[in-house]
Amino acid sequence: MDNYQKQPLKLYVQDIFRAKRTEGNKYIYEIFGIKFKNIMIHGVVTSMYNTTTKSTNFEISDPTGCVQVYYDSTKNNTAVSDATMKDLVKNLSIISRRGDDNAPTMAALLNSIEKKHFNSFDFVEGSNVSVIGDIFIDDLKNTRMLSAYQCKTTTVERDIVWLEELKYIYNKYYIPNMDLKQ
Repeated sequence: MDNYQKQPLKLYVQDIFRAKRTEGNKYIYEIFGIKFKNIMIHGVVTSMYNTTTKSTNFEISDPTGCVQVYYDSTKNNTAVSDATMKDLVKNLSIISRRGDDNAPTMAALLNSIEKKHFNSFDFVEGSNVSVIGDIFIDDLKNTRMLSAYQCKTTTVERDIVWLEELKYIYNKYYIPNMDLKQ
């Protein structure tokens, strides 16, 4: 199981559906002769549904297609627990009462952390996003989806650069690698 790429493989949406499951592990896929588990895609959020305070389903679209994504913000590496938030607020109040010169800076940092903690999604329909996650098959619909563990808002300009990056990667690495495997 250790013979797959550890870093997310940068792909177009269409390749999520073109990748083949490996026989040894249903969570490892292969495309262009490269075995991988995690992927990175960019695109536009075309719809959001089943949204709660901590999770959402959404559809992301790039020039090659659309894919459904499930995102649970509590599974994100940057998620802050409720206990940690309470501790941060408590410590800021102690520092503020002491008259510490760093209190305004710490308050600004806490404000930023709280904003992300209480608003888990900084994207809406129409936002450009970068998504890192794993491919999985929805048993009810028998279709491939993406289980995201990181979603970040990007810009149209960043997505144009992303498409140029992918064009270069496909031409320089993926397609020649596929020719070598045949």
